[in-house]
Amino acid sequence: MNPALELTSVPAWAVRPSTPSCDPTATACTAVAVGPDAVDVATTWLAEAVAPGRLHAVAATDEALAVVDAELAGARVGWRLLVAGPLTAVLPLRARALAGGLVDAELAVATTTTDDLLVACAHCAAVTSATTRVGGVVPCAGCERRLVVHHHVSRRQGAFLGYQVDAEQCEQGQWEQEQWEEDA
Repeated sequence: MNPALELTSVPAWAVRPSTPSCDPTATACTAVAVGPDAVDVATTWLAEAVAPGRLHAVAATDEALAVVDAELAGARVGWRLLVAGPLTAVLPLRARALAGGLVDAELAVATTTTDDLLVACAHCAAVTSATTRVGGVVPCAGCERRLVVHHHVSRRQGAFLGYQVDAEQCEQGQWEQEQWEEDA
């Protein structure tokens, strides 16, 4: 049983594609669009904006992260960052922006698709991208454990929490002993 969305750390835009409006109080803004579907969203944002804005259309998350880093370096009071793209791109972009000092009010996030999730393994810290949903089970790309996707999104990691699906059924110390035997 999942709790109500508002009682979790999962933003509404992480559950279904969503586009918030552009902040009319911004003095400047930068829109970062990951993928072709996101360009339409970013263009609409900039057309609505009262302040001057720049559009960076990129194909991949790594390119978008570099843009966010460069834009954060020159950010001034009143500047807003607008990120649009698939959930697997906007989660790390949001995490980078927050780590760079932005607060939620200075950041707008639009998702073009929420079919794939980033899942951070609580056991080995690997991040797995998978087509799933909250409550689904995915194999960890790092330790290969079967992870249940929890209804928690880490603002720092930009990923959903995943933990071993049958952890509560393992006897205390059982997994560690099996792991030691495999490594020997």
